[in-house]
Amino acid sequence: MSLPASLLIASRPRPARISADQQPAFRAYVKNHYRGFLLAINLIAMIAYDLYVFADALLIPDMALESLLLRGGLSLVGLVNIYLVFRYSRSVLLMDMLMPIHDIISTIAWFELLKRSESPDVASFLFASVVFVLLANLGVRYSFRGILACSLVISAITLGNVWLLYDGDSKAVLIYVLVFLPVALFSLFISWTNIRSVKRAFLADQEERQQRAELATLTLQLQELAHTDPLTLTGNRRAFDQAMQLSWQQMRQGGRPFALLLIDIDYFKPYNDHYGHQAGDACLRQVAESMLGAMRSGQARLFRYGGEEFAILLDGCRRSELLRIAERLRQQVEALGLPHQRRADQLGHLTISIGAVLADPMLSELEQLLKRCDELLYRAKQEGRNRVCMESTSDE
Repeated sequence: MSLPASLLIASRPRPARISADQQPAFRAYVKNHYRGFLLAINLIAMIAYDLYVFADALLIPDMALESLLLRGGLSLVGLVNIYLVFRYSRSVLLMDMLMPIHDIISTIAWFELLKRSESPDVASFLFASVVFVLLANLGVRYSFRGILACSLVISAITLGNVWLLYDGDSKAVLIYVLVFLPVALFSLFISWTNIRSVKRAFLADQEERQQRAELATLTLQLQELAHTDPLTLTGNRRAFDQAMQLSWQQMRQGGRPFALLLIDIDYFKPYNDHYGHQAGDACLRQVAESMLGAMRSGQARLFRYGGEEFAILLDGCRRSELLRIAERLRQQVEALGLPHQRRADQLGHLTISIGAVLADPMLSELEQLLKRCDELLYRAKQEGRNRVCMESTSDE
């Protein structure tokens, strides 16, 4: 049984190529995830370098004092560099290359001690120099090119000094090279593998972030679709119920006032029957756009309440302002001048009727407010349509 193509693609090794536009994000990723490791490896390398003073005292005792002074001085400078780089620098490359650079300096200093020593153990002590290239190669997480350059420098310093210390003895140098090169190459390979793993982890993190962002966007879009009337692109009944409930709770708990308007298109069924459903749909869209245009941005929220009915929630307005807004909505729709030859009152163009009410904190149930507003809308229709009926439910 063959695996689905998506699983086969997912199981392939992830490429570890960082594009130019991803570099800033990659540097930030390395800094956030590996700054502690880079700091620790610098301190560990320094401690290891200082502990070699005991080996120097045992194997090159004539250089013991100079070794102590030299290592102490270099460690002091190294600590200052570590503090400055990790405290003030924002360069990830500098954090990554600090220990290898210290390693180069330490390699030069150590070989100077060996070249000045008269101890018979210098020849065997030389093999301890592999630790420099080993620590340098294994202590990075960002730049393979950088560590490759440092590794080549350390190798050149090491092999050049070994040649000098062995007085050009090709056999002795060959034996050293057979020990040194496998260590250098293997540690360099491990360094390449580690850096590649860091890059893959970064790319996987970026992909996961992108997927989360796309999922969040999709979820938001789905939520908007679930709360949007597809015809008029206003809020649907579900969105209205939720917004109404929230406004009610905010009024009851925090005293935040709001107003409700219920709008009905006058004689819409005769309009729809006469002009057709497409014209009816276009009429609903035009009326919705007209009412949205009559309200200031952020002033109110418009919902399709059902059929040819709309609802508007207004935050924090008084009776006089509510009346002005309702009248402006009525006039705006009437100004559309949409022909309506099937009106019972022979007016000849499309209009709306509006019931408007201010929310009253004295009401015990939200349904009472809805019922009162619906009664006002019904009264507007009974009194001849194309009008606003309003009655405040609070004493002002």
